[in-house]
Amino acid sequence: MARERSQPNDREMRGRTIIAHSIGTLYVVSTPIGHPDDITLRALATMRRVTIIASESPRVTQALLAHHGITATVTSYGPFNLHEKVRLLLHRLMQGQDVALVSDNGTPVIYDPGSLLVAAAHQAGIPVKAIPGPSTLTAATAISGFSGDAIIFEGHLPKTGRALAQHLSQLQHERSTLIFYVESKTLARLLKVLAQVLPARQVAIAIDLTTSKETVLRGIPSALRDQIKLVAKDSAVTVVIEGKRMGSRTRNAAQKGPLRYSSSRRRMSTR
Repeated sequence: MARERSQPNDREMRGRTIIAHSIGTLYVVSTPIGHPDDITLRALATMRRVTIIASESPRVTQALLAHHGITATVTSYGPFNLHEKVRLLLHRLMQGQDVALVSDNGTPVIYDPGSLLVAAAHQAGIPVKAIPGPSTLTAATAISGFSGDAIIFEGHLPKTGRALAQHLSQLQHERSTLIFYVESKTLARLLKVLAQVLPARQVAIAIDLTTSKETVLRGIPSALRDQIKLVAKDSAVTVVIEGKRMGSRTRNAAQKGPLRYSSSRRRMSTR
């Protein structure tokens, strides 16, 4: 005789709980902005342990992993088909697999598409943990000589000269330090506009930080324009602009030449 179906007892429920998988964790891992050794021990341990690494630039990530002797499964995340990739990564996480999200350099989400995956993980009830580390944003601010008490960061600037001038004009009275990520090919245009809109404002340009080509230029926009011929096309450029001070700057300070620091020469000079 067939036994009638009954509700599972406590012993059966305990058994089901044991075999049920847990949800994975999404780790947002910061990677070096230049030198491959600028990475935390916790970041290395995390990338060794997770099931899969979701990378903005898999080739860059593979080179970093090889440098540190790490063997891991790497999948691309961005720039195309992001929604589809988010669904696939969420499925892995829901299956109990841990995932590390990394950028090509620096901290994910800062000027890259990582926020889409992080937001989706939160909505799905998946734990999200930060593995903090390098960021060009903070590194450039730290060496600029300008206040870091209040900063305004903009990853994208208008592409046309006219729109750029209008945008920067709105920031003329901003006292916070301004930080921009800039393509090397558009740096000349930015300095030209700055020379018109903020001619006396001190500017620091950080190029290829923590690499053998690291260079920092500091001065007013018109003086800096003579220096940008040294910037390679593939350079990573961060521009930091001093916030407006109370009162006007002295004429002598505005006329000083740019302060230059190059890691290859290990010296500072005023030109």
